[in-house]
This record gives sequence, C-alpha cells and structure tokens, in this order.
Amino acid sequence: MSVYTTVSKAELEHFLLQYNIGELVDFNGITAGMENTNYFLNTTQGRYVLTLYESYSKEELPYFLGLMQHLSANKVETIKPVANKKGELLQELCAKPAAIIERLQGDALKQSEVSVEHCRLIGNALARFHLAGKSYSPRRNNEDRCYYLSLKIIEPLLSALSNEDQQLLKQELDFHQTIKWDQLPSGITHSDLFCDNAIFYKINNKPVLSGIIDLYLSCYDAFIYDLAIIANDWCFDSNYHLDQERYLAVLSAYDQIRPLERIEKQAWVSMLRSAALRFWISRLDNKLNPPEGEMVLCKSPDEYKRKLQACLQDQEEIMRVINSSF
Repeated sequence: MSVYTTVSKAELEHFLLQYNIGELVDFNGITAGMENTNYFLNTTQGRYVLTLYESYSKEELPYFLGLMQHLSANKVETIKPVANKKGELLQELCAKPAAIIERLQGDALKQSEVSVEHCRLIGNALARFHLAGKSYSPRRNNEDRCYYLSLKIIEPLLSALSNEDQQLLKQELDFHQTIKWDQLPSGITHSDLFCDNAIFYKINNKPVLSGIIDLYLSCYDAFIYDLAIIANDWCFDSNYHLDQERYLAVLSAYDQIRPLERIEKQAWVSMLRSAALRFWISRLDNKLNPPEGEMVLCKSPDEYKRKLQACLQDQEEIMRVINSSF
C-alpha cells in the first residue's frame, strides 16, 4: 500500500466519470503496506480506497476481486470492490490496472494497540474466512511463499548477511523442507493478515472488527500457517516473545468456529517458524533491493529475525501451552 504511482487530480477526476460514486472532494496517498499503490478517496457520495496494482496483471486480479465479493456475500467482514457504470470491477489508470474499493469504518490497528479482545475478534473472523472460502472455486497456489524461499532470492541475500545470520537462514530453510504441507488442512487463506490489514472501530469503548483488508496475497495454503502469520504479528510482546494470552485468544476463538485438527496443533511451532522465515526473507529482499516509488515503506527485517529466534528459544514452552489448552 505504498505509493509507487503518482495520480494527478485531473487524472482521477476523469477516471471517476466511469462510476456513479459522485464527484471528487479530495484524496491522499497511503504509506502503510508494501504491494500496491493506494489512495484514500473522498467523493460527494462517500469514502473509498483507490488501488493501482503494481505487480499483478489484469488476468490475475479477477481472482482477488471475486474473492472479496464472495466473502462479503458470506458475511465475512472484509472489503468490497465497487463496480463502474458498466458493472465492471477492474479498470485502468496511469497505465496500471485499478479498482475502487469501499472504505471501511474505523482505522487500521497498530501493533502497540493489539489487545486480547482484538485477537479474539480476528481469530473468529479468520475461521469464518476459511470456511467461506471453501465455496469459492477459483484456486491460486501460494506462489509468494515459494518465491521467497527460492534460490533465486536466497543466494543474493546470503552474501549480505553475517555468518551467524547465514547459519540461521540455512538452518531454517533446511527445516522448512521437512514440513509435510500436503497433510495439513488447507483452503483459501489471507496469507498477509498483519494487524494493519484489519480495520477496527469502537462501540462503548469495545473494539468492533469493521473488516479485513489487503487480500492480494490470498491463495490456497495451510489454514494453520495463516494463523501463525497472525500470531507472529499480533501476539509478540515488546521483548520479542509470544504473549500467551493473546495467541491463545486467537487460537481459541478460531477453534470455536472451525475446530483445529490434531495435526495442526502439532505443527504450530513449525508454522510459526516458517511464517517468520518467509517475512524475514521478504523484508531482507526489500531492504537490499528497494522498490522505487514516491512514498515507499520498507519494513525492518530484524523484527522477523528476532521473532524467529524467539520461536526457537521458546518452542518447548509454546507446545506445552498448546497441548495443555486444547
């Protein structure tokens, strides 16, 4: 959601003539996130998000836009694309595929704001996301996870790392190869559900989930891996250790809707390690090969290295808690 492509007021006003959403009032770029160019967009009829797709083709995007519609129709709190006057969801702006998305009430959550109740809400919502996805027929494999664990990405990174970090990376790559992914319950996952990809507001000082955003890494993958991505972002304390109350809140709320299978519980630490490895590598790649753009955000890879190290240090205690709680 960094701004890679600059859109002028005149270009945007012309673009909006294709829609029945009113006239442009104002717009501004969103700097959070990594993949696409996004702008908050206010018109005389409402609030929206304009997305320009930087790395996806017109042929790939119907999968994601259709998934948004499908989840919304199945009462999963998520974003919904807006059709133009011809009923089309996907357009072109500044020579990039583009779409307008309904803007949700509330704001993206920050890591420092995450509470146990937020974790319960997102665990519940993700379980319903996974169940609803079973009736969505298009299938997209997790090419992103595989891409960042490929030699094409790994080899250039090794020379930039310390000997200690090289050893850690190689160790975890070897471990990753031992995971029997095809045995884990799988379906459509979000695959990038960091806390800033969930919008919340409050009623009587209690958080309410407005919706899950940024579905552009959604794919067919292991459900428990999706939960591990959440835990690694939502449930670590300031000392880089998993907060037991928060990650159990995620898992318990999820389990109440879609009961976890024994093999998933057994794979929990493996999934935490695999998810931490994937985002450590992707952030290293972004740091060493920064994308061009006007307001591009590159996140620190050290965060996920430290989380990976914490998983290794605490794995026996993490499994003890899981085994005693389910």
